[in-house]
Amino acid sequence: MSVTHSEDNGVTADRWMEIGRLAELGLLSATMVHELKQPLFAIKSLLQVNPPDPDDQKAVQLHRILMEQVMQIEGILRAAGGLVQRPGDWEQPFAVHGPVQGACEALAVRARKQGVQLDCSLVPGLPVIRGNPVAMQQVLTNLLANALDAVSEVKEPMLSLVAEPGDDGVVMVISDNGPGIALEQQQRIFEPFFTTKPPGCGTGLGLSIARKLVEMAHGHIEVRSDDGLTEIRVFYPLDCRIR
Repeated sequence: MSVTHSEDNGVTADRWMEIGRLAELGLLSATMVHELKQPLFAIKSLLQVNPPDPDDQKAVQLHRILMEQVMQIEGILRAAGGLVQRPGDWEQPFAVHGPVQGACEALAVRARKQGVQLDCSLVPGLPVIRGNPVAMQQVLTNLLANALDAVSEVKEPMLSLVAEPGDDGVVMVISDNGPGIALEQQQRIFEPFFTTKPPGCGTGLGLSIARKLVEMAHGHIEVRSDDGLTEIRVFYPLDCRIR
Protein backbone atom coordinates (compact mmCIF):
# COMPACT_ATOMS: atom_id res chain seq x y z
CA MET A 1 0.00 0.00 0.00
CA SER A 2 1.37 3.40 -0.97
CA VAL A 3 2.24 5.57 2.01
CA THR A 4 0.91 8.66 0.25
CA HIS A 5 -2.60 7.24 0.49
CA SER A 6 -2.49 5.63 3.96
CA GLU A 7 -4.51 7.18 6.74
CA ASP A 8 -4.40 7.13 10.54
CA ASN A 9 -7.45 8.59 12.26
CA GLY A 10 -8.28 10.54 9.14
CA VAL A 11 -4.80 12.05 8.71
CA THR A 12 -2.97 11.11 5.50
CA ALA A 13 0.71 10.24 5.38
CA ASP A 14 1.32 13.39 3.34
CA ARG A 15 -0.20 15.40 6.17
CA TRP A 16 1.97 13.65 8.74
CA MET A 17 5.01 14.51 6.64
CA GLU A 18 3.95 18.15 6.55
CA ILE A 19 3.44 18.15 10.32
CA GLY A 20 6.92 16.69 10.73
CA ARG A 21 8.42 19.36 8.49
CA LEU A 22 6.63 22.07 10.47
CA ALA A 23 7.94 20.61 13.73
CA GLU A 24 11.48 20.64 12.37
CA LEU A 25 10.97 24.19 11.15
CA GLY A 26 9.76 25.19 14.62
CA LEU A 27 12.92 23.79 16.22
CA LEU A 28 15.09 25.50 13.61
CA SER A 29 13.25 28.80 14.15
CA ALA A 30 13.74 28.63 17.92
CA THR A 31 17.46 27.99 17.43
CA MET A 32 17.81 30.85 14.95
CA VAL A 33 15.94 33.25 17.23
CA HIS A 34 18.31 32.41 20.08
CA GLU A 35 21.43 32.77 17.95
CA LEU A 36 20.37 36.00 16.24
CA LYS A 37 19.51 37.93 19.40
CA GLN A 38 23.12 38.59 20.41
CA PRO A 39 24.47 39.98 17.11
CA LEU A 40 21.30 42.02 16.70
CA PHE A 41 21.76 43.49 20.18
CA ALA A 42 25.36 44.32 19.27
CA ILE A 43 24.27 46.13 16.08
CA LYS A 44 21.61 48.07 17.97
CA SER A 45 24.11 49.07 20.65
CA LEU A 46 26.64 50.26 18.06
CA LEU A 47 23.98 52.39 16.38
CA GLN A 48 22.97 53.90 19.71
CA VAL A 49 26.49 54.80 20.84
CA ASN A 50 27.57 56.08 17.42
CA PRO A 51 25.03 58.74 16.41
CA PRO A 52 25.64 60.45 13.07
CA ASP A 53 26.79 64.02 12.58
CA PRO A 54 23.53 66.03 12.82
CA ASP A 55 24.73 68.23 9.95
CA ASP A 56 25.06 65.24 7.63
CA GLN A 57 21.46 64.69 6.54
CA LYS A 58 22.22 61.58 4.50
CA ALA A 59 23.95 59.98 7.47
CA VAL A 60 21.08 60.95 9.76
CA GLN A 61 18.53 59.42 7.40
CA LEU A 62 20.59 56.23 6.96
CA HIS A 63 21.00 55.92 10.74
CA ARG A 64 17.24 56.29 11.23
CA ILE A 65 16.43 53.66 8.60
CA LEU A 66 18.97 51.22 10.05
CA MET A 67 17.59 51.65 13.57
CA GLU A 68 14.03 51.17 12.32
CA GLN A 69 15.04 47.99 10.53
CA VAL A 70 16.72 46.68 13.68
CA MET A 71 13.50 47.33 15.60
CA GLN A 72 11.58 45.53 12.86
CA ILE A 73 13.87 42.52 13.12
CA GLU A 74 13.35 42.48 16.87
CA GLY A 75 9.60 42.35 16.30
CA ILE A 76 9.96 39.51 13.80
CA LEU A 77 12.13 37.54 16.22
CA ARG A 78 9.49 37.97 18.91
CA ALA A 79 6.95 36.59 16.46
CA ALA A 80 9.19 33.65 15.55
CA GLY A 81 9.73 33.00 19.24
CA GLY A 82 6.02 32.57 19.80
CA LEU A 83 5.51 35.88 21.62
CA VAL A 84 3.66 37.72 18.88
CA GLN A 85 0.27 36.76 20.34
CA ARG A 86 0.84 38.61 23.60
CA PRO A 87 -2.17 40.94 24.06
CA GLY A 88 0.02 44.02 24.34
CA ASP A 89 1.57 43.40 20.93
CA TRP A 90 -1.84 43.58 19.25
CA GLU A 91 -3.42 46.50 21.10
CA GLN A 92 -1.40 49.42 19.77
CA PRO A 93 -3.20 52.29 18.02
CA PHE A 94 -1.12 53.26 15.00
CA ALA A 95 -1.25 55.08 11.69
CA VAL A 96 -0.89 52.91 8.60
CA HIS A 97 1.80 55.07 7.06
CA GLY A 98 4.38 53.66 9.51
CA PRO A 99 4.28 50.02 8.34
CA VAL A 100 3.87 51.10 4.69
CA GLN A 101 6.88 53.39 4.81
CA GLY A 102 8.93 50.81 6.71
CA ALA A 103 8.22 48.05 4.19
CA CYS A 104 8.98 50.27 1.21
CA GLU A 105 12.22 51.59 2.70
CA ALA A 106 13.34 48.06 3.56
CA LEU A 107 13.12 47.03 -0.10
CA ALA A 108 13.97 50.31 -1.81
CA VAL A 109 17.66 49.46 -2.32
CA ARG A 110 16.84 46.03 -3.74
CA ALA A 111 14.25 47.57 -6.07
CA ARG A 112 16.78 50.11 -7.38
CA LYS A 113 19.36 47.40 -7.99
CA GLN A 114 16.80 45.43 -9.99
CA GLY A 115 15.77 48.54 -11.90
CA VAL A 116 12.23 48.28 -10.55
CA GLN A 117 10.02 51.33 -10.36
CA LEU A 118 8.61 51.02 -6.82
CA ASP A 119 5.75 53.37 -6.00
CA CYS A 120 4.27 53.55 -2.51
CA SER A 121 1.35 55.84 -1.74
CA LEU A 122 -1.29 56.47 0.88
CA VAL A 123 -4.74 57.71 -0.07
CA PRO A 124 -5.87 60.63 2.15
CA GLY A 125 -8.34 59.83 4.91
CA LEU A 126 -6.72 56.65 6.21
CA PRO A 127 -7.99 55.87 9.74
CA VAL A 128 -5.93 54.97 12.78
CA ILE A 129 -6.31 51.28 13.53
CA ARG A 130 -5.60 49.20 16.62
CA GLY A 131 -3.43 46.13 16.28
CA ASN A 132 0.20 45.14 15.66
CA PRO A 133 2.18 47.49 13.38
CA VAL A 134 5.20 45.13 13.32
CA ALA A 135 3.05 42.28 12.04
CA MET A 136 1.52 44.54 9.37
CA GLN A 137 4.96 45.67 8.19
CA GLN A 138 6.11 42.04 8.05
CA VAL A 139 3.13 41.18 5.84
CA LEU A 140 3.79 44.08 3.47
CA THR A 141 7.52 43.33 3.33
CA ASN A 142 6.84 39.69 2.44
CA LEU A 143 4.36 40.63 -0.27
CA LEU A 144 6.64 43.27 -1.79
CA ALA A 145 9.64 40.92 -1.72
CA ASN A 146 7.60 38.23 -3.47
CA ALA A 147 6.47 40.75 -6.10
CA LEU A 148 10.09 41.82 -6.68
CA ASP A 149 10.92 38.20 -7.42
CA ALA A 150 8.00 38.08 -9.87
CA VAL A 151 9.25 41.04 -11.93
CA SER A 152 12.92 40.01 -11.98
CA GLU A 153 12.77 39.05 -15.68
CA VAL A 154 10.41 41.82 -16.85
CA LYS A 155 11.79 44.36 -19.32
CA GLU A 156 10.21 47.41 -17.64
CA PRO A 157 9.36 46.17 -14.13
CA MET A 158 6.83 48.11 -12.07
CA LEU A 159 5.63 47.53 -8.54
CA SER A 160 3.27 49.56 -6.38
CA LEU A 161 1.81 49.55 -2.89
CA VAL A 162 -1.30 51.65 -2.27
CA ALA A 163 -3.04 51.98 1.08
CA GLU A 164 -6.62 53.20 0.85
CA PRO A 165 -9.65 53.44 3.13
CA GLY A 166 -11.98 50.44 3.03
CA ASP A 167 -15.30 49.54 4.60
CA ASP A 168 -14.58 49.90 8.34
CA GLY A 169 -10.89 49.39 7.76
CA VAL A 170 -7.93 49.74 5.42
CA VAL A 171 -7.09 48.03 2.14
CA MET A 172 -3.51 47.46 0.97
CA VAL A 173 -3.11 46.85 -2.76
CA ILE A 174 0.19 45.42 -4.04
CA SER A 175 0.41 45.35 -7.85
CA ASP A 176 3.16 44.18 -10.20
CA ASN A 177 3.53 43.68 -13.95
CA GLY A 178 5.15 40.27 -13.73
CA PRO A 179 4.13 37.23 -15.79
CA GLY A 180 1.14 36.52 -13.56
CA ILE A 181 0.06 33.47 -11.56
CA ALA A 182 -1.73 30.56 -13.21
CA LEU A 183 -5.34 30.17 -12.10
CA GLU A 184 -4.75 26.72 -10.63
CA GLN A 185 -1.90 28.11 -8.51
CA GLN A 186 -3.64 31.21 -7.18
CA GLN A 187 -5.35 29.34 -4.33
CA ARG A 188 -2.21 27.38 -3.48
CA ILE A 189 0.34 30.17 -3.19
CA PHE A 190 -0.62 30.74 0.45
CA GLU A 191 -0.07 27.08 1.41
CA PRO A 192 3.01 26.31 3.54
CA PHE A 193 6.00 25.17 1.45
CA PHE A 194 4.25 25.77 -1.89
CA THR A 195 6.37 27.84 -4.27
CA THR A 196 6.57 28.48 -8.00
CA LYS A 197 10.22 29.52 -7.73
CA PRO A 198 13.11 27.32 -8.91
CA PRO A 199 14.66 24.93 -6.35
CA GLY A 200 16.79 26.77 -3.82
CA CYS A 201 15.17 30.14 -4.56
CA GLY A 202 12.37 30.08 -2.02
CA THR A 203 11.03 28.26 1.03
CA GLY A 204 7.34 28.61 0.20
CA LEU A 205 6.73 30.16 3.63
CA GLY A 206 6.63 33.92 3.00
CA LEU A 207 3.08 34.12 1.67
CA SER A 208 1.87 31.51 4.15
CA ILE A 209 3.22 33.57 7.04
CA ALA A 210 1.70 36.72 5.55
CA ARG A 211 -1.76 35.15 5.35
CA LYS A 212 -1.51 33.81 8.91
CA LEU A 213 -0.63 37.26 10.26
CA VAL A 214 -3.48 38.86 8.31
CA GLU A 215 -5.95 36.28 9.63
CA MET A 216 -4.71 36.85 13.19
CA ALA A 217 -5.61 40.52 12.64
CA HIS A 218 -9.14 39.47 11.57
CA GLY A 219 -8.43 40.56 8.01
CA HIS A 220 -8.34 38.71 4.71
CA ILE A 221 -6.08 38.50 1.69
CA GLU A 222 -6.91 37.72 -1.93
CA VAL A 223 -5.06 37.53 -5.22
CA ARG A 224 -6.09 38.51 -8.74
CA SER A 225 -3.75 37.67 -11.56
CA ASP A 226 -3.64 37.62 -15.32
CA ASP A 227 -0.92 37.89 -17.93
CA GLY A 228 1.09 41.00 -17.21
CA LEU A 229 -0.66 42.00 -13.98
CA THR A 230 -0.91 40.56 -10.47
CA GLU A 231 -2.78 42.32 -7.69
CA ILE A 232 -2.88 41.23 -4.05
CA ARG A 233 -5.43 42.96 -1.84
CA VAL A 234 -5.14 42.85 1.93
CA PHE A 235 -7.97 44.09 4.13
CA TYR A 236 -7.43 45.10 7.75
CA PRO A 237 -10.37 46.04 10.00
CA LEU A 238 -10.16 49.03 12.33
CA ASP A 239 -9.83 46.68 15.30
CA CYS A 240 -7.12 44.07 14.66
CA ARG A 241 -6.73 43.00 18.28
CA ILE A 242 -6.57 39.30 19.08
CA ARG A 243 -9.77 38.34 20.90
